[in-house]
Amino acid sequence: MTMLPIKGTFRIIDTRPDGDTLSFLPQDPAFWCDVPGKRVKRNVRGAGKIRMDAIDALETHYEGVGPEEVHQPLDLGARAARKELLRWLGFTDVVMNEKEKVTASTPQTVPGYILAGGTDTFQRCVALVGRGELPQDLENGRRAVVTIDHLHQTANHHLLERGLVYPTFYSRFPEELREDMAETTRRAREAKAPDGVWAHDVTFERGATIEKLESITEYQVILPKLFRRLADHIRLFGPSLTCFPAYLAGEYEEFLIAGQKDSLHGLQHIVEITGNTIRMTRFIEDIVIVEK
Repeated sequence: MTMLPIKGTFRIIDTRPDGDTLSFLPQDPAFWCDVPGKRVKRNVRGAGKIRMDAIDALETHYEGVGPEEVHQPLDLGARAARKELLRWLGFTDVVMNEKEKVTASTPQTVPGYILAGGTDTFQRCVALVGRGELPQDLENGRRAVVTIDHLHQTANHHLLERGLVYPTFYSRFPEELREDMAETTRRAREAKAPDGVWAHDVTFERGATIEKLESITEYQVILPKLFRRLADHIRLFGPSLTCFPAYLAGEYEEFLIAGQKDSLHGLQHIVEITGNTIRMTRFIEDIVIVEK
């Protein structure tokens, strides 16, 4: 699969970036029209939101069923991925207000590029994120095969290597890149960097014990994909996990598991619930979500 290289600038003032989402303005906004999928939603300047491909950061402001936003444990890494992403891109002295909207940064913009693969349901561009100039073998606005070397020059890979984010793979993401990122994930989990997710994660081994919403917003770090579903379920129905498998089954999300031929529908197939404790029975890098 090819991706679309687009040169431009990153600007974070008046936005709420997190560890896997930020704003990007192409040098030529007309290139947004060449990104496959839904039309990229743009602001009056022509900037669009980037959802970073193949990674998932801890939630810093998740709305879901609302009405109030919730977040994952801020003192256990939820802000670490955002801090490192902005530093890696070249932003310093980032000032945020109480709602975590950026009010000032040095510099105001930084040059960079994206390798766009498509769009998501929220009309965000799904892409690999690079800083500075495009690699010399890529041309602005001309689709190209993205190699492992290109991948290793992106923030997506950097954050995964640092153990600051989880992987999340979709079926359209090139298999060669996926295998490289899966191996990067395994090394990061083994290293357990103290500021990363793997030093605190309870998703896959110990499991998360759910007594109230604060169990996952303040005290326990779990896979963001599972967090979003649990947070919505708790806000709708309370902390009991009795009906949670049925809730997951209702989403009917299709995915593939490494080593298995047939796809599965619904995350209930890979969660284990014992009383009020839930854990996933397969590591996230072994899961590929099937895109329709």
